[in-house]
Amino acid sequence: MTKVSLIKDNLYLCLGIFSPVIFYLYGNLSIVLVALYYGFNLNSRINGVRKKLKYTIISFILIIPIIFLLSLTSKQILFEFPEQAKVLEMKINIYKNLTTNFISIVIVAPILEEIIFRGMFYRAIKKFFPFVQAAFISSLIFSIIHQNILSLTVLFMLSLFLTWIYEKTKSILFPIIVHSIFNLLMLSLILLENHA
Repeated sequence: MTKVSLIKDNLYLCLGIFSPVIFYLYGNLSIVLVALYYGFNLNSRINGVRKKLKYTIISFILIIPIIFLLSLTSKQILFEFPEQAKVLEMKINIYKNLTTNFISIVIVAPILEEIIFRGMFYRAIKKFFPFVQAAFISSLIFSIIHQNILSLTVLFMLSLFLTWIYEKTKSILFPIIVHSIFNLLMLSLILLENHA
């Protein structure tokens, strides 16, 4: 029984370490990573959901001004760099594909990215590094994988926050919720900008 458990743990560790690479190269296969994540974590339970949710939302509200200031500062300093290709594409076709964009950005992306970057990658590298270094490494990879220098600092800060929430709540659900709310806010700002 122990030998099977050891093989399962090592397989999960390998999947976790290479999950950002799989996500980057084969985004469509990320659903397989999600299935494997849940297969390896069937025993996990969420205790104190209401208290953790309240803590998560209050923490997110407190960090929003910092993320907003980082975004403004990045746009001022790196004004010659374009926004993410996905954001530019959305701004052009926002009303044409609104339902698809909403589902993709607010529901699918947060679930996939949180399971891959927090649930798998961060957990795997945390076996080799303490919290601060593991959070830094996973956040750096998370922000680089989005391939945009303009959003690098914002995504890095968001990722650090999501990792912290994951560590505090011991559940992937709460980073998914925050990531989803963050993406909804970004989508709403794009809609407001296009409407003006």
